[in-house]
Amino acid sequence: DSSEDGSVLINNSEARPALENGDLFEYEDDGTGIDGSLAIPAEIARKKYEAKTTTPLKLWPLAVLVFYNVSGGPFGIEPTIRAAGNFYAILGFLVAPLAFSVPEALVTAELGSAFRDASGGVAWVEEAFGERMGCVCGFLAWVSGATDNAIYPTLFMDYVSSIAGWDEKDFGGWSRFMSVALLTICLGALNFTGLEIVGKSSIVVCIIAMSPFVILGIVAAPKVDPSRWFQLPEAPTEDGGVGLFDDDFQTSPGPLPLMALGGILWRPYLNNLFWNLNRFDS
Repeated sequence: DSSEDGSVLINNSEARPALENGDLFEYEDDGTGIDGSLAIPAEIARKKYEAKTTTPLKLWPLAVLVFYNVSGGPFGIEPTIRAAGNFYAILGFLVAPLAFSVPEALVTAELGSAFRDASGGVAWVEEAFGERMGCVCGFLAWVSGATDNAIYPTLFMDYVSSIAGWDEKDFGGWSRFMSVALLTICLGALNFTGLEIVGKSSIVVCIIAMSPFVILGIVAAPKVDPSRWFQLPEAPTEDGGVGLFDDDFQTSPGPLPLMALGGILWRPYLNNLFWNLNRFDS
């Protein structure tokens, strides 16, 4: 039976709003001995997840946001080159996306279309494992984002200090702390202005960050030496190859040795590829 507001009455129970076709209706035992869930027409279903944003992102802002959440550009790929050389680093970034990034992107696209909710992966986990695990997923994602993004204002101020020629006496202590804190507050405030502004701002940041690499690539193109493409990393010394890296995480003790087949340091090589090519779900 239909009510006056357009919703539908189910077994003379409470009115439920009309929704899209294919939504899942969950029902309990009403004395008939039958309960469970049933896919039924939209007129008698209750929708749980719906989009909260009113202004969708355009193609290029969305592409830039995905790019920065997954890779972010040439920054951070240095361990791959030091671990496998030029050719195998480029080969890894061409092959690894087909084996890992494309399936992850397709899963993200499918679930993102099915759950029209801004919470993303939290909604997926909540639907599969309940509200408690959804809360845990959201909390861990927040902790991961907060700790990971905290390095970028500091890294930016390090670049500024290096370009300006400042040392710890010129730019340290409270002046450095206040500069980093102010930059963090400004970037955080920008996120609260809305997704559309963040997307457009990301395009500007992408152009500024990538333009040096484009310019240097054009300038260096005539100086390319193909004989160096297949040059492998230096043979590990007595320290096991640790001296080739400046990242403690890449060379910390683990179950796999740094050196493996073909003269490639497989552990830092695969670790860096994975780090640069995941997080489509973010």
